[in-house]
Amino acid sequence: MADTTSESSLARFGVIDIGSNTVRLVVFDGRTRSPAYFYNEKETCTLGAEIQETGALYPAGKTRALAALKRFQNLAKAMKIETLHAVATAAVRDASDGPAFVKQIKKECGLDVRVLSGVEEGRYAAMGVLLGETRQDSVVADIGGASMELTTIAKREVGTARTTPLGPLRLASTGLTGDELDAYILKHLSENWPEDAPENSRITLVGGGWRAFATLDMHRRGYPLSVLQGYEMSPEDALKTAEWTLEASDSDLSNAGLSKTRLANAPLTAQVIRNLIAHGAPMVLAISAYGLREGVLFENLPKRLIASDPLIQSAAFLERSWARFPGFGLELAAWLLPLFPDVTERMIVAACLLADVNWRVHPDYRAKACFVTVTQANLGGLTHGERVFLGIALAYRYKGAKDALKSEPATALVSSEERVQAEALGRTIRLGSMVSGTAPQILARSTLTRDDTAITLTVDESDAMLLAGSVERRLASLASALGLEPVIAS
Repeated sequence: MADTTSESSLARFGVIDIGSNTVRLVVFDGRTRSPAYFYNEKETCTLGAEIQETGALYPAGKTRALAALKRFQNLAKAMKIETLHAVATAAVRDASDGPAFVKQIKKECGLDVRVLSGVEEGRYAAMGVLLGETRQDSVVADIGGASMELTTIAKREVGTARTTPLGPLRLASTGLTGDELDAYILKHLSENWPEDAPENSRITLVGGGWRAFATLDMHRRGYPLSVLQGYEMSPEDALKTAEWTLEASDSDLSNAGLSKTRLANAPLTAQVIRNLIAHGAPMVLAISAYGLREGVLFENLPKRLIASDPLIQSAAFLERSWARFPGFGLELAAWLLPLFPDVTERMIVAACLLADVNWRVHPDYRAKACFVTVTQANLGGLTHGERVFLGIALAYRYKGAKDALKSEPATALVSSEERVQAEALGRTIRLGSMVSGTAPQILARSTLTRDDTAITLTVDESDAMLLAGSVERRLASLASALGLEPVIAS
């Protein structure tokens, strides 16, 4: 069974990211595998807007950045942030006045800024990907305002990292368009493609430009789940969205969910992704909502958490924060695991850890709340299909699940067979929660087994008083769903 013990440090952890386009403060609520965002604020400064022409940082952007950094430093002090990391990326790294600006930040804001090399930037982005998903090897393409880093991940380890000048601010300043811009992009991709990149596998996209592109892809496809973490696109779909983006008006892009700050860069990002697909020939393109800032967090995790499953750790974090009896989830999982040999252990454990996080919701809305919590919560280590599977299972932990899920189009992301399994898992969780009242050390004194004809709840004689009508009804409901007879034994 998975280790979900408390993290060694729950002190809040802050990261200031001085990028080519934005300056951002993120405060994580502890060094956990579940990146709980205690505070998140950005200021658009476009420090790298003129770097191609002048070689220097954009003067007005420097003024805005200094004002933002003073604010962020004071907010961090007020929040009593014990650890605050400040990092700068391509614009500050490449600008002729970058070193002087770092000194100015130290003097005026009291911040020690670490200027990352292109390789370091790529590695941190890849570590951010690993914070949220460890099961897939890939090439991580982290697009910022002035650069795009390419980094490999294989067997849960970060490999080769390369940096390219393929950020939209820098591409715009080249003055190239059409075929000439395609040739420029392909040249830099071929010269900087990591030699250890897996062939025909997947490209994981990191950065605000890619998140904006994924939002457009969701809109074009009428996709039923608006969660970016774990979103996947086929190369064919991504190419269609790229072409649509290049032909769309600003009004079309805005109506599709693009912010004003992303409008100008969207066509350039679309042109980059077309060439990424042409050069990298991926089987799938995946979005990671985690990147450089989460990579800084990942680097500072306790070692045992780096090796852990992000899904289990993020679910355990929610259980510790919201459940009535933290720790009950693992007892519940051990109790019902043998009944579901066709469902992966990690999915069962995650469902059980999350089984009691919505107990404060009004009873009439708990089923709906469970589905919304799981499909929208900041959980790592999940595909969208897995996320919906958990949402269905936890909805059936409460009454009214069938009606609550009628209005949820995202349920189409699982097969009919998976839905049956999810419903049965949810009904079993409901039974286990009813037998024990979610109180610890009760389920271990009972067993739940099934054969070809019956599902049998066996309890110790000393616990016979727990078998009230409500428990019998829950067992009967589960048995009916499985086409079996309910049996109670002692």
